[in-house]
Amino acid sequence: MIKVYIQQLLEFFYPLVKKLMPFQVYAYLAVGAVNTVLNIALFAIWYWVIAAMNGISMARMHIDSLAVEIATVISFTVTVFTGFWLSKNFAFADASNEKKEKTKQFGKYFLVSLQGQFSDYLITKGLIVLLLVKPVGAYFISTFIMLLVNYFLQRYYTFKTKNSIAAI
Repeated sequence: MIKVYIQQLLEFFYPLVKKLMPFQVYAYLAVGAVNTVLNIALFAIWYWVIAAMNGISMARMHIDSLAVEIATVISFTVTVFTGFWLSKNFAFADASNEKKEKTKQFGKYFLVSLQGQFSDYLITKGLIVLLLVKPVGAYFISTFIMLLVNYFLQRYYTFKTKNSIAAI
């Protein structure tokens, strides 16, 4: 039921960007955006919960890196599953659906996502420290870079098909 609803929603809004990009790229960006919002929301909720459990006041929240790390791990763990499901069913629906292949795809998806998380952190930190870019700007630049990198990794590594290999 939810799968049909999401597909209809994607198809409803696709005409707005049809001239700019193929459906697969649009679907990847759309479901990726939803998963990113979920990740940020989960991070914020868990950060506040952990900080509150540890008696950290709102004024000092930025100081507790353990709360940040725990919230990051929890939000990543949840959204790696939702992201895989969304990508598999909407952006890369043409990839194999055999159970054995899906297991391999999830392993690859997890590795690409983990690399993305780590690379995003390094790029953001590098832009801030080395190039003196403001943190919010650095985060946006890093997110854009990783969005492009991860699309190609997911398309040609995680969810590769015979057609996607021929397109290279």
